[in-house]
Amino acid sequence: MWTVLLVEDEVFVRRKVKETMRWKEMGFTIIGEAGNGFEAMDKIRECQPDVVITDIVMPLMNGVDLLKQARKEGFTSRFVMLTVMSDFENVQQALEFGATSYMLKLYMDHETLAETMSKVEKELIDRRSAEIREAEAVYRKLWKLMVGGAQSPEGKESELEIPGVQGRELSIIAVQHGRPAYTREDFFALHLIENDVASAAVWHLLTIDGVSYLFMWLPTASQFIMPSEQALPYSLIYTELISAAHLMETWKSVLIALNTEWYNPTFRAKLCTSVGTPLRETADTWGLEHEIWHNLEQLRWDAVVGAVNELWGKFEVQHAPQQQVKQAAARIVHLCARISQLSTVDEEEMLASDHHRLKSVFLTRLEAHIKHLSASRIPISDHPEINKIISYLHEHYVEEITLDTLAKLVCMDDKYVSGLFKKKLGVSIIQYLHQIRIEHAQRLLRETDRTISEIGERVGFANDNYFIKIFKRFTGGTPASFRNRT
Repeated sequence: MWTVLLVEDEVFVRRKVKETMRWKEMGFTIIGEAGNGFEAMDKIRECQPDVVITDIVMPLMNGVDLLKQARKEGFTSRFVMLTVMSDFENVQQALEFGATSYMLKLYMDHETLAETMSKVEKELIDRRSAEIREAEAVYRKLWKLMVGGAQSPEGKESELEIPGVQGRELSIIAVQHGRPAYTREDFFALHLIENDVASAAVWHLLTIDGVSYLFMWLPTASQFIMPSEQALPYSLIYTELISAAHLMETWKSVLIALNTEWYNPTFRAKLCTSVGTPLRETADTWGLEHEIWHNLEQLRWDAVVGAVNELWGKFEVQHAPQQQVKQAAARIVHLCARISQLSTVDEEEMLASDHHRLKSVFLTRLEAHIKHLSASRIPISDHPEINKIISYLHEHYVEEITLDTLAKLVCMDDKYVSGLFKKKLGVSIIQYLHQIRIEHAQRLLRETDRTISEIGERVGFANDNYFIKIFKRFTGGTPASFRNRT
């Protein structure tokens, strides 16, 4: 609902304007009246109306001077001038200073007023849309400054002013919904803010990694409360009203409070009252990340779960920023998808609303990858003991494997096992093992910058020369030439 301030020294004219149009049906509501320009300017500072309908000729301060003063103080209210036939020069001046339109008092009726307000509404919508786009760009710049960790250049923050909120105070509302998209209507559906407060506010929204920041700008001296006992589907942090000058420091405090909720969610609306310990990323997670995808690659599910538990515990103990946790999870899942060739990964699910839910989703996704990988890479023969050997080779290819070990695995004679394997698969056990190792070596050559020697050792070749020899036998070229081609 757009708000309107009526400014006219003649009471009967104000009454006529109020009664001429069905304001609410047109999407407008009259929030105040004034009898002169000075009184009107105070109302503009207090209420910040979207539209000012003002007479031009008034005592103390006329309508044109009121428009000039409002623009000088940074207010962007749309102005509609009420005038008489002899005020042409003043009307022209008002239009030059940004008035939307004018109406002749003598000929003003419902149709004229409706037509004028329709034009005003279009301007308001266009202006609000432009301001929202500009504001979002500013918030994103502030976000980069905030999470970048570095001090901003002198005066940098002060240059990033939010458009359309002149003279208003701000409450930051952070909603940890864990979804890729969120709207203002989703927030209103929680019924945490009264309708009159919501309609008086200028709203901006920024969604990043499953968290939405609603910036609620209210006229100065406004008040609002949120019910703290109401159960919510996710955690929510909000602040008391602050001035624009404290946006950055308050936003940082919200991030800290939000991170506490990430590890211990209360699923309530909580007021952010203190700063707390600054967020610091957990150091040295690469080793555990590597352990997760490396064990998945070798189909060792128990080891995968153990590494995930250790990584999640490390995040929790150090209260790592939730953004780091989500990025690590997405990074690991992406690499595991490349290993398993399972292309149906729902990356949106990696934006769960808290630390524990994300771990559950993460493990479910890894389990899908390991099952797909196991099913796709292991050929099944018609002999159960040979299938057991095949699985063992895929799981333990980096280790030293002997024919005696495989024979004991299936409780058979080693010579019989060797002959049976070749009969069922058409290749010897050592040829099959070499094929597995070379396939893994090719992937490491494509996806990592490890040395040839490291890769050979990592896939089970203790000797560099032997690794190169076998690689060339299977691929027709050396590991170095293969890397150069990919």
